[in-house]
Amino acid sequence: MSFREKLSWGVLLTMSAVWSFYFVRLGLKAADGSLTQDLVLWTMGACIAFSIAAQVGFSILAAASTPKAERDVVDEREQGMALKASYTAFVTMSGTLGALSAFGYNYALRHPDMLGPEPLAPALLLAANGFIFALVLSEVVRHAILITLLRRVG
Repeated sequence: MSFREKLSWGVLLTMSAVWSFYFVRLGLKAADGSLTQDLVLWTMGACIAFSIAAQVGFSILAAASTPKAERDVVDEREQGMALKASYTAFVTMSGTLGALSAFGYNYALRHPDMLGPEPLAPALLLAANGFIFALVLSEVVRHAILITLLRRVG
């Protein structure tokens, strides 16, 4: 397994696990009516900290298990694969943000009183988490595509 594939596996596994936990936890709290901004802030902070620590750990493991000469070499095929994966991730993020925007607009038309007396805080919380979801999904897609392309060539 190449160095870049090891790094992509680390990002893919970390982001999938950490952010799945985050969104499931928030969804469950929202469903039972106990979602607060403090809970979101602390959960997000813990997820970001764990994600950074895990990815640093994966990077150290990947570097330790790969010869230095192999780590430094980036050929044109790998650059092309990274470009394809990044393009797919961008399209995924754009499509996800568009779909979330359309859903929010349609939902707000059908439920004009959904935000209650203080509409700004819940709306910002939903918008921020929708954006985070789109970013996480696009990164997971990018690394999954990159792993697939690297495996095909490797």
